[in-house]
Amino acid sequence: MSNHLINNSFVININSSIKEAMESITDNQRGTIIVIDDDFYVQGIVADGDIRRALLRGAAMMTPISKIINTNPTVLNKNDIENGKAEKIFNEEAQINILPVIDENNKLIDIVVRSPHKRKEF
Repeated sequence: MSNHLINNSFVININSSIKEAMESITDNQRGTIIVIDDDFYVQGIVADGDIRRALLRGAAMMTPISKIINTNPTVLNKNDIENGKAEKIFNEEAQINILPVIDENNKLIDIVVRSPHKRKEF
């Protein structure tokens, strides 16, 4: 596992809470976070909208994100990166801002971020 994926604001452990996910999403400024298990296998994603809907249904800030994840996210593999699939997805899907790159076992190996250097000033 690459060190750049550890303690990254685009990735959170499945045992984390909604509050922790919100903090990471605020930090990464992309509205989404990739959810992984302890071995870096992608479990899904959580977006701002998922959190908002969960809170409206009565979830608490300490509710585990495992209760609200999208378990069928759009993902890439190494060949997709080489073939420019990320750019195509970003051009066609305005709501997608980060893409997990996985190996053949669904393990996170990289992350592609839309406009990675563009961040809002606080």
